[in-house]
Amino acid sequence: MIKFPLASSTWDDKELTAIHSVIERDQYTMGPKVKEFEERFAEYVGAKHAVMVNSGSSANLLAIAALFYTKIPRLKRGDEVIVPAVSWATTYYPLYQYGLKLKFVDVDLHTLNFDLEQLAAAITPSTKMIFAVNLLGNPNDFDKIKDIIGSRDILLLEDNCESLGATYKGQQTGTFGLMGTYSTFFRIIWPRWRVV
Repeated sequence: MIKFPLASSTWDDKELTAIHSVIERDQYTMGPKVKEFEERFAEYVGAKHAVMVNSGSSANLLAIAALFYTKIPRLKRGDEVIVPAVSWATTYYPLYQYGLKLKFVDVDLHTLNFDLEQLAAAITPSTKMIFAVNLLGNPNDFDKIKDIIGSRDILLLEDNCESLGATYKGQQTGTFGLMGTYSTFFRIIWPRWRVV
C-alpha cells in the first residue's frame, strides 16, 4: 500500500531565515513584507490590487463582506447566490453567514466545475451572484459563464483557493470576476490545467 503524508515540512534555511527576520522585527501583519507580497502577488496574477489575509477561508469571508459594506452595497441579506455542489465549506459558509440564499448547481463529472447547462437553467430574476470555484487547479469555462450572465446584473466571484497558477486562455484564474480569492496553504500539488 502506498501512503502519502497529509503534510510535511518543505522549509529550508531560506524560509527559516525569513521567519526569524519577521520575529526580530516584531511586526507580523501589515508590515513592509506584506505590502511587498501584495504588490508582487497582484502583478503575478494580473490583478489591479491584492489584499493579504491569514487564509483562503478568511479571503472568502472578506470578499463577501466587501460586497455588503460599501457606499452602495452590491448584495443584501436574502439575495440568491449560485454555487457549485462540489467545494469546501469555506466557500459556502461566508455566504450563509451574511444571510445569502445559496442555490446549488451540480458539476460536470469531467471538470468538477459547474455543469454549464444546469448553471444556465438555474439563473432566475433573483440571482445576484455566481460564485465560481476553480476546483483542483481546473479552470471554469469563463467564456460560457460570461455568455450565460450576458447583460444581466449578476456578479461573478471566483474561489481560486485551490488553483493558484492555473490559467484559462492565458489569463490567471481568479481574475475573471469582480474578485478572486487565493490560498497558498501547503497541500498535495494537484495538476494545473491550462485551457487554450
